[in-house]
Amino acid sequence: MSQRRFLYVVTQAPYSNVSGQEALDAALIGASFDIEVAILFIHDGVHQIRRNQAAASVGMKPVTKAFAALADFDISRVYAHSTSLTARGLSKQNLMIEVQLADDQYVRALIEQHDKVITF
Repeated sequence: MSQRRFLYVVTQAPYSNVSGQEALDAALIGASFDIEVAILFIHDGVHQIRRNQAAASVGMKPVTKAFAALADFDISRVYAHSTSLTARGLSKQNLMIEVQLADDQYVRALIEQHDKVITF
């Protein structure tokens, strides 16, 4: 039996709701059950991994530091939608974790390659 492949798609900005934390928790749980995990940050979700966030100013815990631990859980397939970054005035240098850039065509390919696509 081949390993299952899950793509977790993060679409929400941090601190507007708990989507970022839920996506992180789901990805880590998936990885612990020997599921091949990939994460895609798209739309306002690219802000989840932006450097220099001020979570304390809105009375929340920063989830961004936890995203830095993805590699510790063997989650190395992390992508950011290049168009979403550009539209928000961001680049890879503004992000706190290493990502692979994915254009629209690559995003479609990612979706097609995975058994499950879970959107947050």
